[in-house]
Amino acid sequence: MKKIGILLIFLLTFTNTTGQENSIWYSFGNEGDKTKIRELKDIILYEEVKEEESPYPARVDTLDIVKRIDASNYIIFKPNRQGDYALMTTDLIHDGAIKSIGIYYPSETAEQVEKLYTNNGLPLWKDLTKTWVFTEKKVLELENAPGYDEATREAVLEALSIRQGISPDLKAFQQEFPDTKSWQLYRFVEVKAQHKFIELGYNPYKRVVYNFEKQFAGDEEVIKALTEPMSFD
Repeated sequence: MKKIGILLIFLLTFTNTTGQENSIWYSFGNEGDKTKIRELKDIILYEEVKEEESPYPARVDTLDIVKRIDASNYIIFKPNRQGDYALMTTDLIHDGAIKSIGIYYPSETAEQVEKLYTNNGLPLWKDLTKTWVFTEKKVLELENAPGYDEATREAVLEALSIRQGISPDLKAFQQEFPDTKSWQLYRFVEVKAQHKFIELGYNPYKRVVYNFEKQFAGDEEVIKALTEPMSFD
């Protein structure tokens, strides 16, 4: 239970962090809020982006890069937390407009992280927990893209169909972390659906009022896809 808790802390942190050395990336929160990220030699800095004037300073946080195993794999550490070393993997996708981030092997020491990675490689469920961050150009593109309230039935069905493909990953993750709660698994599915909507030209982070069940009331295929239980087969 402790390891799944630590892993989820890292995943939540990296929804709002990571970058490429001496470059700037951005992440989105679920409410459309943005975080600006800069990666330096041995530290990752991230700063809340305030869209309007505020009497409160922007929140700033850091993550330490303890060791660069290679260009795509780092051992990182969240300061002031015990046992918060982990492996971070990064991949540039979609012509470099998006960086895909994975966090694995939360451990008490950097040596433990490196040993686990050396001996085991990445876990079977490695793609399940990846998060995305974006270039400034991609952020502008997303901000001008339609939100969920304008999604077509074809887009909704295609985004929901990702559940079949990730069922083996969900099963493998649950087997490794049997104390995982259902809401945590559904959150992984939700993030994967968001990624598919981005690929289809939508902004899943846009603050809009929507209800797919109302938007597609009477469409049996869409309603079934929206409401059918998640499968691990």
